[in-house]
Amino acid sequence: MRVLAVTATALAVWAGQASAASPTQAITPEDKRAGCLHNDLRPCMIALGSTLWFDMKLVAPQIAKRNELDVNGRTAHRKIAIDAAVPGRHEMISIVLTLASPAPNDQVVKAEVMLPEDPDMAHTASEYDRTFLYDAVSVLSGKNCPGLDRLALYRFYENSLKPREIVKTEVPKNDIVNRTKMIVDTDKVPFCGVMFSLHRRVEWNGTPDFPYRSRNRGGVSFIDME
Repeated sequence: MRVLAVTATALAVWAGQASAASPTQAITPEDKRAGCLHNDLRPCMIALGSTLWFDMKLVAPQIAKRNELDVNGRTAHRKIAIDAAVPGRHEMISIVLTLASPAPNDQVVKAEVMLPEDPDMAHTASEYDRTFLYDAVSVLSGKNCPGLDRLALYRFYENSLKPREIVKTEVPKNDIVNRTKMIVDTDKVPFCGVMFSLHRRVEWNGTPDFPYRSRNRGGVSFIDME
């Protein structure tokens, strides 16, 4: 995949906002550090593009239709999905931004983050580094948490989020196999100006005792930031 950094030119044409009557605003250092949460979409995109790499050609159409209404007059598209990478790395961080409703309102009220490795399996600083947790959280939190300390974030995740996991396991039976479903959630926990919560959905063929032995195991794990 060809990835592009967000540039002033790309931002100038996003959603058709640039015009002779409305000249493109200059990008400031504050914009690059502003982050996304509780912030306007424009500086959010600048902050993301200053830190991560992603294909603006895939993001721009989503931005362009963010204020479109459905046939009943309600806002239709208030989410923007971005697959991004740390420069020099190939692992992808999936980010879904939620904008305030009703439109038009470009404030980012929520970010859903899926990391290339689940931090639930991490315990040491190097293991957390491999998940890219810090890279994602630092740019999304931005001005809410200036000077975010890497180790402090990892300790928060390890000591404040993981212990709050609530696990629910279901084993619906049929005539062929036992299909186990595990749902993990936490309540919202505050850290450095942002509310965090964890969510995990995992399914496999077999009993709850041997999830990792199943060849038919799949699931998703993500972090909500608000």
